[in-house]
Amino acid sequence: MKTDFIRKPLSLPSEAWINEQLAYYGGPAVIPEDSRKTTFPSITKEDIVQMLVSIQQSPEEVIHEFTEKYRGYVGANYAIATASGTSSLHLALVGVGVQPGDEVIVPAFTFIATAQAVVAAKAIPVFVDIDPLTYNLNPALVEQAITARTKVIMPVHVHGLPADLAQLRALADKHHLRLVEDASHAHSASIGGQLCGSIGDGAGQSLMADKNFPVGGEGGIAFFKERVDYERALTFLHETGIDYRMSWIAAAFGISQLERLPYYDAIRARNASYLTNILAQTRLFKGPYVPEGHKHSYNMYRIKLDPEAAGLGDLPDYQVKEAIQELAASEGVFAREWQNVPIPGHLPFQNRKGFGRGYPFTLSERKDFGYHIDHFPETLKMLRSTLTICRELRSPIEYERIAAYALAFQKIDANPSIIRELVLKNTAAKKSYERDARLG
Repeated sequence: MKTDFIRKPLSLPSEAWINEQLAYYGGPAVIPEDSRKTTFPSITKEDIVQMLVSIQQSPEEVIHEFTEKYRGYVGANYAIATASGTSSLHLALVGVGVQPGDEVIVPAFTFIATAQAVVAAKAIPVFVDIDPLTYNLNPALVEQAITARTKVIMPVHVHGLPADLAQLRALADKHHLRLVEDASHAHSASIGGQLCGSIGDGAGQSLMADKNFPVGGEGGIAFFKERVDYERALTFLHETGIDYRMSWIAAAFGISQLERLPYYDAIRARNASYLTNILAQTRLFKGPYVPEGHKHSYNMYRIKLDPEAAGLGDLPDYQVKEAIQELAASEGVFAREWQNVPIPGHLPFQNRKGFGRGYPFTLSERKDFGYHIDHFPETLKMLRSTLTICRELRSPIEYERIAAYALAFQKIDANPSIIRELVLKNTAAKKSYERDARLG
């Protein structure tokens, strides 16, 4: 039988590995090929017992129990469990009153579901560039994107770092707009102790298998601050007959997994802190910036590259990134591009076919929707000069594994001449956004 169990333990890490030959040129990989698998989430007898208990209840009772437990954990006033993250975002937008033809401001850097949920609500996504430090929606650019048709500002807590909700709330209040969070990366992330998902007027959150808090498949949840918005969302589901219900199996798994979410959070935070401290000792790499008072949940960990500090500033940044990605993969670290093109550059927004004949884009009087990727220079710069790791921080990543990841980056940092050699050899390399857009 194929097993998820990691049969081979890693060797205890040693700083001597930094000076060994790079795996790309035949040296020993920091993480051997047969030890690269990670498993998540942890499934134990509690999950089996919860499933046996839940199977004796009605699906509605199981889903209600999960919804109330997680709503209480987040601190939201009202919640509706859904079948996916996209459906939760759609429901959050409808709940706060988005109508066909309204405009919703979203960041140019996110997962495509953020903007597709706006289209599902028959509204028009208006993209705004990101902050160069946090990679979240830049509040300084939001106000100039507001028009008479704007209804909602929808920031995304990208990778789990909370967006600047204080500034965005001030803008929303000034222009009588609603604030909806896309909290799909931000389970347990917080600002001043208040959890993401409970701060805006509404929020949507994915609970799919690749998230920090998974429910064992596809799932999501919409949160609301005001009862009138919650009831509007329920009325929408009743009147349209759209079935966005979460499955009871996902809900049952969520009930037992919620008990260990604080442990998962602590492991990611510990691993992120360790890696950030080690990267700060290198020339090439820098960990994420986290503003004071913000708690990052590290659904992903984006590493900023600094070629100039390593004497590689004369080379194109995207080529340096590609060479590092290749070296890291050889060492057993899956550092990757998460998103390679700004979301407005994806086909659904370039073509604007919508639901057919261009609807809902035909509701707009805009001649130019602002979807050319050159409108988002900070997003383009970030895509050229950063790499992301994801599963590498999660439970049950033990000390020796996170230490090995850090050693792999130190080993690459010690070899700038090899990076230069690879860049000069790979003259056909393209900027990521010159390739076809990928999902993720």
